[in-house]
Amino acid sequence: MLGEPNAVTLKSKSGSNNDWIFNLGFKSHYGSLRFDGIYTFNFPSAFNSRDFELYAGVGAVLAFGDGDGIFKEKLKRKNDFGLGIKGLMGVNFKPSNKFEIFLELGPLIGLSDGIGANMELVLGFRFYP
Repeated sequence: MLGEPNAVTLKSKSGSNNDWIFNLGFKSHYGSLRFDGIYTFNFPSAFNSRDFELYAGVGAVLAFGDGDGIFKEKLKRKNDFGLGIKGLMGVNFKPSNKFEIFLELGPLIGLSDGIGANMELVLGFRFYP
């Protein structure tokens, strides 16, 4: 994944229209190392296309180390641990069963060191064995 956060991502099916997404990010605005766990709801017929799929999700973010707080000073963390809530809307492009390209946008609300918020945008891809 490239954007905020720069991360390695893993997706696991949870049901017919739901997934779990796990991200391991590095040097993000919310911490030097961060872990996202997001539950998504897929809307495969939103675009009336078999190649494009809309999804939305909500989850938690755990961050370790300093964060730089790009948008909101409240997200500028100078301690070892951060906890946040993340929401997202995304679109998948699946040209084959072997990989997908995705674009995600959503808020991150930091709950540690006071409450702060930030918008995140990421472009990424996933390969399937």
